[in-house]
Amino acid sequence: MTNLILTIAFLLPMPTQVSEERCLAKIIFAESRGESIEGAIAVGQATVNRAKRTGKAICRLTGVSRLTPPRNLMAHYTALAKSVMGGKDSIVRNSDSWNTGTKPRRAGEVVRQIGGHVFYVMSGL
Repeated sequence: MTNLILTIAFLLPMPTQVSEERCLAKIIFAESRGESIEGAIAVGQATVNRAKRTGKAICRLTGVSRLTPPRNLMAHYTALAKSVMGGKDSIVRNSDSWNTGTKPRRAGEVVRQIGGHVFYVMSGL
């Protein structure tokens, strides 16, 4: 019985992972509205890259907007966040920042443009 309980506990997502997914879902919703699924995933991947580069949890990142999706869309954005967090390949490579239209002058190298967003590696994060 103890082994069964330990196995179930191991398979359930950790509360931290769930909260990080929720934060990422809110960021994807807020920052990629109006974009395609590819654009939403790209925002998510760049967010994860920024968290890794800065050593911060996704929920502690600054400089990004967070909006709670409407109830009927929350499952969609949560699924996108889970997919991004579990994914291996990135469509925006090592990008950790994005902007609509153009990149700020002080930023580094442009990596890709998807829809109305330009993805780049910020030179001074």
